[in-house]
Amino acid sequence: MADIILHPELTLPPLKRLHGVNNGPVCYGSLLDVTPYYEKAGFPLIRLHDTNWPNPGEVDIHTIFRDFSRDADDPASYDFSRTDEYIRSVLATGAKIVYRLGESIEHTKVKYYVHPPADMEKWARICVNIIRHYNEGWADGFHYGIRYWEIWNEPDNPDRNCMWSGTPEQYYEMYRIAATAIKRHDPALKVGGQAATMVNLPFTEGFVAYCRDNRLPLDFFTWHTYADEPGQIMRNALKARKLLDEAGFEDTESHLNEWNYMRADEGTEAELWGRLWKPGGETFRRSLFERQKNEEGASFAAAVFAMLQDAPIDEANYYDGQPHELFSGLFDAYGIPQKTYRVFEQFQLMCAYGKRVGLAIGESAAGLYGFGVSSDDGAEMAMWISNFCGESRQYSIEVVGGGGSAAHAAGTSWRTECRLLDAERNFDSPAVIAGEDGAVEVFLPRHSVMVLRWKRF
Repeated sequence: MADIILHPELTLPPLKRLHGVNNGPVCYGSLLDVTPYYEKAGFPLIRLHDTNWPNPGEVDIHTIFRDFSRDADDPASYDFSRTDEYIRSVLATGAKIVYRLGESIEHTKVKYYVHPPADMEKWARICVNIIRHYNEGWADGFHYGIRYWEIWNEPDNPDRNCMWSGTPEQYYEMYRIAATAIKRHDPALKVGGQAATMVNLPFTEGFVAYCRDNRLPLDFFTWHTYADEPGQIMRNALKARKLLDEAGFEDTESHLNEWNYMRADEGTEAELWGRLWKPGGETFRRSLFERQKNEEGASFAAAVFAMLQDAPIDEANYYDGQPHELFSGLFDAYGIPQKTYRVFEQFQLMCAYGKRVGLAIGESAAGLYGFGVSSDDGAEMAMWISNFCGESRQYSIEVVGGGGSAAHAAGTSWRTECRLLDAERNFDSPAVIAGEDGAVEVFLPRHSVMVLRWKRF
């Protein structure tokens, strides 16, 4: 039996376009603009958090409403100019937006903005007026129709109160006040949180229970995972869905709105984060962040895209898209696309196929992840395979049904083309592969991604 079998006659739910990112294409004070690459990759959803970090000048509440003592209902109290320009650049790529209402992360010893608002009712009113500016034209604004409004980010982050200096109860109260005010203003908007660092911490369990007990709106629940193997994301997806369902939030969307590849050569995850930022950790940092860009990080991203197709996740956003960010596995600091970007670009092309079809990866091909697609008329089929952690060897591939022996018996002819991404290649010019009855063999190195296409002629 072949290692990998495509079943084009088995139709599955269509591909989920889960290749969203955090933040837009413009950075370095607008000197660097990678908009053409954003457009080509077709990022469907862009979340605004840590925008232009570590010196954010837009999106954050304090960058728009600079003096909290001023009148929250006076348009003159707001400075939308920089955020207006930033959002324009994001929407110009064709993406939708998740707007995080809150503040960017602060790793400094002194925290400036990540504190509970002195007046939560007023803070909620400011949030509503930001929504009015971007959706209803208020204060010389726009009619963008932004649907997703996320309240804060990672208030449970244990790293020196870098995202929230208050208590869990203070965050729960702020969410209650803000979410209620937003839904009262416009019930059609989607409001959510909490951008959890972990889906099973007491903070998060308490948040969901608080929303349940107080009958609060929770249209979407957001959570994060930085992992060294795709299974960690699937396990957290199941935990998040279970937590929501058991609390009666069966209709609440689950958003994985920060994820990336984090691989340490040795030590635990806690040791990784500690070592990463300590003096003397510069070589370790370079190794870790370069892995996000190379074939290792690329094959991880490709594996995640495949795995998420069967995960209880509604939206996902890779962290981070902006080239100047350390966590940007998509570009280098000059804006040059990296191997992981090429995976996003190819995945967008796969989403153009009308149907998702069956794909079976046998036990002999452990460490591989994939999915199959087909055009609506069946004239073209494709297979997506990531060898993230499997053996480097020849893999046998077979098409059963639409492109296999039955089609050949009926006189159908197929051209089989293969594109590979690995240490040397970036899905370059396709290689034509010879095979009989829909069966081919391809050598897949560990940390590689393959797109295999069958075209009828």
